[in-house]
Amino acid sequence: MAAGPYNYSYIFKYIIIGDMGVGKSCLLHQFTEKKFMADCPHTIGVEFGTRIIEVCGQKIKLQIWDTAGQERFRAVTRSYYRGAAGALMVYDITRCPSLYGVAVRRSLLCQNFLGS
Repeated sequence: MAAGPYNYSYIFKYIIIGDMGVGKSCLLHQFTEKKFMADCPHTIGVEFGTRIIEVCGQKIKLQIWDTAGQERFRAVTRSYYRGAAGALMVYDITRCPSLYGVAVRRSLLCQNFLGS
């Protein structure tokens, strides 16, 4: 529970994972800025966004981490799982291979959240 001058009671970290170009950054921007970006640049490494929501009268700060979808960043992305309360797995319904990417990332999630 946060204390001091903060205007929220709790803080939770969530990560967004999925293949490159499936819309992770667009979802982050829509959720945090409440604006739709039709064309988002590819994420290099990780990008962050925050939003404070209210649940049952409690203000909760959500830290959203948008991870890079390129294969070369996958090893680095695993370190971002640490401390996350949950993950949003994103895929593009018009690109079947992106659904297979979710299966690979699900396996990594299980290893990092639950241990191997």
